[in-house]
Amino acid sequence: MIRISDNEETSASFTAADLTPLLDVVFIVMVFLLFTANVQTLSLPVNLPEASREEATLTQEPKTLTVSILAKGQPWALEEKKYDTFETFSQDLLTSVKEAPDTTVLVAGDQAAPLGNLVELMIFLSEHEITAAQVLMEEKSP
Repeated sequence: MIRISDNEETSASFTAADLTPLLDVVFIVMVFLLFTANVQTLSLPVNLPEASREEATLTQEPKTLTVSILAKGQPWALEEKKYDTFETFSQDLLTSVKEAPDTTVLVAGDQAAPLGNLVELMIFLSEHEITAAQVLMEEKSP
């Protein structure tokens, strides 16, 4: 910071503005622009190979299977199909998982659903070594 002391006697009396904050801001903006500027990469001209649509491999989205535990009525649901008994529900769930072994099982339970149903489902998933299970929850609002 540049300051003019009052003790020195000068022939001209003037007030000098402090330019340090202004220079700091200009420096920060300049650094920001240098880091975010698009730099053109230099490369040699190359003939790139072409691929047909049949040869291109497509990425697949992970397959998910939603299991719901309901509070009222039929307590079990697989995707949109509801079940009265755990036996029929578990057989259909096991069949669906065996058809696509890379399926992620999502468990969505109603807040008022009995805890016993969730425990029963978790035991079933553990017994059949279905490890790719996730429990869906809502974030608590602040």
